[in-house]
Amino acid sequence: MSRHPGPGGRPTAVGRLGRAERSPQALAPRRPRARLLWWIGAGAAAVVAAVAVVIAVTVGGRSTPGAGTSSPAGGVAPAVGARAPGGTFTTVSGTARTISSLRGRPAMVWFVASWCPSCQAGTQALASKITAFARMGVRVVELEDYADLGQPGPGIAAFGHRFAGAAYHNPDWTFGVASQALTSAYDPQGFLDIYYLLDSAGRVTYINAAPGSTMSQLLARAARLR
Repeated sequence: MSRHPGPGGRPTAVGRLGRAERSPQALAPRRPRARLLWWIGAGAAAVVAAVAVVIAVTVGGRSTPGAGTSSPAGGVAPAVGARAPGGTFTTVSGTARTISSLRGRPAMVWFVASWCPSCQAGTQALASKITAFARMGVRVVELEDYADLGQPGPGIAAFGHRFAGAAYHNPDWTFGVASQALTSAYDPQGFLDIYYLLDSAGRVTYINAAPGSTMSQLLARAARLR
């Protein structure tokens, strides 16, 4: 199996049980350890670039593959303009929260795998911009996918402390773990690094990936939510 992104630059995804997929449309041989080694060996910069190129959605008002499309397991990811699906997550303090509880303020809901280099790089990048999000009234909710997408990685608290640094304690940045149902609702294709911007009414306004590479677009979109 090739160790590079699939045809058309589409991202490699890791399924909910750790199954490797070459694209959102076709399953590849089940070699999760090979995918893990590739992600680690490729380096953070290469991973950020590969993921950022392919999951951008509704840039310039045009949709691209990644939202509102069926996963191999039959799930459908949220699309821009839709009400954000409900679901639960548990914060690092042990508090159970719901997506609906975020309404009333815009939010960035970000699904990560703690062993994913682009997620680590994105968390470091966001740490330097969290005050900008706070000024715009946008809270950040960074969630580890359920069971870390079937691969071993640090817990989300250790991950946050390491890569967010002092910003880990910013009240506008919440770290937690997504339930299995929430992970299935927002990341049915098992992408390693995908985020959703929600307006104050709980509707999806923008979807993209790898904020370490797409920060300028993310900030521009977040500014429109004020």
